[in-house]
Amino acid sequence: MSRIQLHRLARIASLLQKNAYPTPESLLKEYYNLEHVDGLTRRDKYSIRTVYRDIDVLKTYFKCPVAYDRGVPGYYLKHHGWDFNCPADLSESAMLALMVGAKIAEDVFPDPLRERVKAAVDEILKGNNPDFLDTTLINSLIVFAESGATDISTVFPVVFEAWQKHRSLKITYDARRGDVPTARVIDPHVLFLYDKEWRIKAYCHLKKAPRTFVISRIVKVEMLDGTFAPDMDIIASVTRDNIVSFKQIPDVRIRLAGNARKFAMANLMHTKQTIEAEPDGKSWIFTIPSVPAEVVVPWILSQGGEAIPVSPKCIVDAVREKAMAIIASVSE
Repeated sequence: MSRIQLHRLARIASLLQKNAYPTPESLLKEYYNLEHVDGLTRRDKYSIRTVYRDIDVLKTYFKCPVAYDRGVPGYYLKHHGWDFNCPADLSESAMLALMVGAKIAEDVFPDPLRERVKAAVDEILKGNNPDFLDTTLINSLIVFAESGATDISTVFPVVFEAWQKHRSLKITYDARRGDVPTARVIDPHVLFLYDKEWRIKAYCHLKKAPRTFVISRIVKVEMLDGTFAPDMDIIASVTRDNIVSFKQIPDVRIRLAGNARKFAMANLMHTKQTIEAEPDGKSWIFTIPSVPAEVVVPWILSQGGEAIPVSPKCIVDAVREKAMAIIASVSE
């Protein structure tokens, strides 16, 4: 088996395990992209037959339980107990991506998942010799993971495994609103890091609707035997512009001065936010198409008077109310 074909098979296996439902046509694009990234010898032309042959190799020699769903359409795994057991033969760019990803994972994930990532990388390195990656290079890549301040080590691995294996969870959740923690069964569809906290977006069987849960607020967790099918609508709903379930306030405008402009540029609240200079040359208008008050009000207050809300009125009033409460508290 050639190195090029091995890379193609590994790419197909990865897409199948991610439930990406690749089609023969999308796999052809993946083949060309793969060769470009890894610097392999580019073929003048692939054909659909190349994909069919690769799928057949996966079925025959690697016992892959792959099937084709004409409704989606795309290839999928009939069960997720299969692994692509093949010696790794990685290119220099693939090794670099692996090492960078592992370094970030070590700094972002809590224990014991951090140790599992390191062990997996060590296993791959047994068959590869990354001479181009010296100790200095690896140590000079630093990720400051502020999320590590929250200790979620006892809960996170169970939630992570359930998300990975599409298993339902029975949890006791404390929303920290003064209510009694509630027991519920959820299907964790999306795992994400936001505002220094690990979260999951899941289908909640109690509420019969998707809900977002902060993992550190899960008091008890138990992985159940039942599995669920990934819901692409729930997965697609987690975006930068709709990452939390708070009510979105449209067309928020803020006047910036001093360092607030720099912090606004570094703090992406919406993919289509804009910052435009005002005629005086000393201030800017920061426009956010939509953002929750729970997100933007604390940000405005954190700028120490260099971010002044202009509109809408509900945001102006919310900032004024919070500021007056702070002044009253300090005065007392």
